Amino acid sequence: MSRRRIFGVLLLACFAESALALGWHRPWVEPHDAHDAAANSDEYAWHLFVALNWPADLRRRTADRGASFGADRPVVWETWECATEVYREDGRDPGRWASHDPLLKIMDNDRFEAFSLNSLPNARHIVAGKMVPLADPVADAKRLTEIRMNRTAYEYIRARQLYTLDGQLRAVAEGSGVHFPFGSTEVKAKWRAISAAEQARYHTVVVHLADGSTRLYGLTALHVVAKDLPQWFWATFEHVDNPSIADGEGWQLPSRDKFACRGLSDDCNRSPRAIGLEGTVWSYYRLRGTLTRFVDAAGRPLRLANSELEAGFQKSSSCITCHARSSIGVVAGAPTRLPIFDAAGVVQDEARGRRGYLGQPPAAWFLDSGGRPLFQQLDFVWSLSKAQARKGS
Repeated sequence: MSRRRIFGVLLLACFAESALALGWHRPWVEPHDAHDAAANSDEYAWHLFVALNWPADLRRRTADRGASFGADRPVVWETWECATEVYREDGRDPGRWASHDPLLKIMDNDRFEAFSLNSLPNARHIVAGKMVPLADPVADAKRLTEIRMNRTAYEYIRARQLYTLDGQLRAVAEGSGVHFPFGSTEVKAKWRAISAAEQARYHTVVVHLADGSTRLYGLTALHVVAKDLPQWFWATFEHVDNPSIADGEGWQLPSRDKFACRGLSDDCNRSPRAIGLEGTVWSYYRLRGTLTRFVDAAGRPLRLANSELEAGFQKSSSCITCHARSSIGVVAGAPTRLPIFDAAGVVQDEARGRRGYLGQPPAAWFLDSGGRPLFQQLDFVWSLSKAQARKGS
């Protein structure tokens, strides 16, 4: 190689390194830094993305530092506890962290959000023009969804008994409220069935169906929510193929990624360079945007949508405003929560007639008609709404 070529390569490497505002010398470590989350939001989102999608040490449920990023293995967040195990139908204690074999939980269909055991016998779908019982909700679902939480979030929920409706009501009644500790993290993932020909472009999981067959699924979307700021840090990622899949609705809001698109338009639709994504399936994923506040400097509501996770209401989607409505109260003697969607009106261009909430949450949301406190916020964590009453309570 000529001296000019060597100089050019070194110059390019130095330029790429100078474009990094965060420390990437240990990319498998989750950053959890309030300053960087606020000041370098898009790069921070990618650092979280790499750390959470690092191949996992299944025994420790942490990143395997000896593994290469992009190895075809379960990743860190897939070893975390899933919401279906935390919020049980009888409200019982889910047990200590790591009390379940992580490999079994990765292979078990219980990781996915589906019908509960109580509702399954009543579930029906149409086969050959007739309504028949739904024997395997996983097999019949067009997408599979799961929610997982890290140890910090899990142990806070367990210590406060927030995995039950009773525990949440008690926290509100005692006045202690719900305040997750710094570093708590939740992810919400969406999967779709893919062909073997697509496998090289996706992070995948093989799902075992009730009839004994298997089906290959590819990760299409990933929300990452971290309590690294008082109002949490919000980032959402999608697979680059999503706008063109047959049963998708496309990207109805532009992407915003100042890190990957440095020097280009914020919606340049590329993955960042110089952080190790090249040559891996993760190079096919895109940051759709981040949120750290409700409104911009001019007071205009900020929006962020994922075409898989906010399908049907992308144009009225704001993760942070929606999650601000996570709450609980007692209305007419019954535990009640604020609804996710705005029933006051429907936007004409919303495909499924749903409308989200945007902007700064008004105090009136949480008050009764007399102006007295009615609903208590649950620190932006919607998964808490899955909690059931303890059996016999």
